[in-house]
Amino acid sequence: MSWIEIKLHLPQEKMEEISGYLFAQGCEGINITADQIVIYFSKHRWSEEIRIGILSYIQGIIPSFSPRSLQILAVSDQDWNKNWKEYFRPIHISNRIVIKPPWETYHPHPGEIVLTINPKMAFGTGHHESTQLVMRTMEKYIKNTMTILDIGTGSGILAILAEKLGAESVVAIDDDPIALKNALENAQLNALSDKVKFYRAQPENIHASQYDLVLANINCNILIKYAQLFSQLLKPKGMLVISGILRTDEVKMMDAYEKAGFRLIEKNALKDWMSLVFSPRKLVAKVSLKNQKKE
Repeated sequence: MSWIEIKLHLPQEKMEEISGYLFAQGCEGINITADQIVIYFSKHRWSEEIRIGILSYIQGIIPSFSPRSLQILAVSDQDWNKNWKEYFRPIHISNRIVIKPPWETYHPHPGEIVLTINPKMAFGTGHHESTQLVMRTMEKYIKNTMTILDIGTGSGILAILAEKLGAESVVAIDDDPIALKNALENAQLNALSDKVKFYRAQPENIHASQYDLVLANINCNILIKYAQLFSQLLKPKGMLVISGILRTDEVKMMDAYEKAGFRLIEKNALKDWMSLVFSPRKLVAKVSLKNQKKE
């Protein structure tokens, strides 16, 4: 697999705002240093339209930004892995959940859950805020009797965590064969049981089943597109956790899911990103916005 590496020389204070936009466009990974931001897109997702969009967005924030400051380079898997080995270290998502790459040794403390993730897809390493938000929500809600559906599984990180948290069964889908290959590799690295099943599929391809918990950490526009379908995938007392949502998109996301018959039971935020937890039933719950901090 080939990657597109983009280097931007930008003021440090602008990088957080711009990185949010880039992930929303399908960026697979970002490495921020003191004086530049390095962005990765998989080659099959990269397009001239995305390049123009990135340039236009940055110039809207920094009018003096020159197209010459957008350095684009095709890199191989070998170079990708080398770059991410320098960046990816064990990370604590919570007091209990730890993610590490396969080349790092980690000695867990009693009660810790350790996930081994090979960063073939950087978006699924747990470093991104949207992934962290979902993982912390899963830790709070998953019980050992639950059936879980992970939509847009990517690296498989959420499906793997669901199994390690004790879910009865987990189904994970993605329409990208490269992502599924990475997910299966990560499942093997974590010695998963047969409780987790990975399939190449889109949400509309799922058989008529109802789940206790549906997870969707994907693009905002896709979340809106499938709001009505997601309501058909839940048991009457099930829950839906969605993420990959910029704070600026909260209003339109809430509108779409209220129209689809959902009730908000919890929302959380980390930097520019949000996760929302819904129920298809009219359950009374206290709604709070928690500005979470990285562990």
